[in-house]
Amino acid sequence: MSAQSEAPAPRVDVKSDIARTLIDAMERGDTPWQKPWSSQSLRPVNPTSNNAYRGINRILLALSGRDDPRWMTYQQAQANKWQVRRGEKGTQIVKLVELSPREAAQSGADAGGQAAEQGGEERQRAFALKRYTVFNAQQIDGVPELQAASGLEFDPIQRAEGVMAALQEKTGLLIVHKGSQACYLPELDEVRLPPKKKFNSVHDYYSTAMHEAAHSTLHAKRMDRKEALAKKWGDDAYAVEELRAEICSAILAAETGVPVSQAHIDNHAAYLRHWVKVVAADPMAIFSAAKDADLMAAYMLGLEKQRTGMAEHQEWVEEYDNARRA
Repeated sequence: MSAQSEAPAPRVDVKSDIARTLIDAMERGDTPWQKPWSSQSLRPVNPTSNNAYRGINRILLALSGRDDPRWMTYQQAQANKWQVRRGEKGTQIVKLVELSPREAAQSGADAGGQAAEQGGEERQRAFALKRYTVFNAQQIDGVPELQAASGLEFDPIQRAEGVMAALQEKTGLLIVHKGSQACYLPELDEVRLPPKKKFNSVHDYYSTAMHEAAHSTLHAKRMDRKEALAKKWGDDAYAVEELRAEICSAILAAETGVPVSQAHIDNHAAYLRHWVKVVAADPMAIFSAAKDADLMAAYMLGLEKQRTGMAEHQEWVEEYDNARRA
């Protein structure tokens, strides 16, 4: 058979392929938010641009199990006179790119789109996920050694407490410690947690608290995430919202220095079958959940930074007033 008459290779559905990778990891209990130790893996960054990898790429890179959070393309490594070692296998991540009219026609219904005007005529802009390959700093010769943090700016637990306090002080979230269940009640805008002394460890407490606080971002006076409201326990909306909150909690734990504990993982193991079901039925669910979780974490950390800034300003004012009185 001639090359001209050969059937074209079947097109790979990138979304479904990545979803399958994540489903397999969830079934193994091997996702980055299911590991009971602290790691920088959920804070991947490109050292050549200082840009952080976010959304689904944050999770895909964390799945590699690498301890070094630095990732880059082969070309970026070479531009810095670093060399990817022979035989090393890269990790694939994705980027949403706009397709040319010809590419859009070839991609058919697989590409998402939106209307745009060009020369007075409306045309449909099409987008698709494109794969590209990056390598970890541990796979590259010549990359400067990763510098260990000289010391946290804040005590990890204190900073986690600050995230929770910022939600209370700046948005009016009510956090109540009573009973034996952890939940967020949208109708009352209230997070309920068992008393702190009932948790097995401080890590269990903060991981659970941040998970429930993540749910509170659905409220209209915060991020107004109406799509997160489930009609009943266990439906698809509920399952996706649990996945958002779990990823958000893991991101916050990584940012504030609180390791996710094994007990926290065990408490949420029952949700796994719902996540797998939803992701398998709709591959875009995991992409949306990862993106939303990133935005939720950024919102909560932003409130904490505002609160910290106000506290530092107030401390400066008090020092100034004391100096004037002296």
